Amino acid sequence: MLRICERSNKFSDFRSEISDLLTKAESISRQLNGWIESLKNSDIKGIGYLNDKGRARMQQKKEFDEFDAQIKAMVEKAATEREEQRRRERENSTGSDDRI
Repeated sequence: MLRICERSNKFSDFRSEISDLLTKAESISRQLNGWIESLKNSDIKGIGYLNDKGRARMQQKKEFDEFDAQIKAMVEKAATEREEQRRRERENSTGSDDRI
């Protein structure tokens, strides 16, 4: 509709306002499309499936996933620290042999 108004001589005094509205409408359209794609790629089957129980289940899954990520980060950090400790011990043991 805005494109028709933009071309019409009747609205020639409002061309800049129409142009601004077109820009905003395109931006909103892109945002909505992004949200739609995000929903398509989610675990939500549809609005009929998203009741309180479903929301609770999704929240619990999210919390489990976050917990798993935290545990994985802790395990990786511990492994890195152990490797660093072993490296320091090897350096110390080889360094002490050279002094004897």
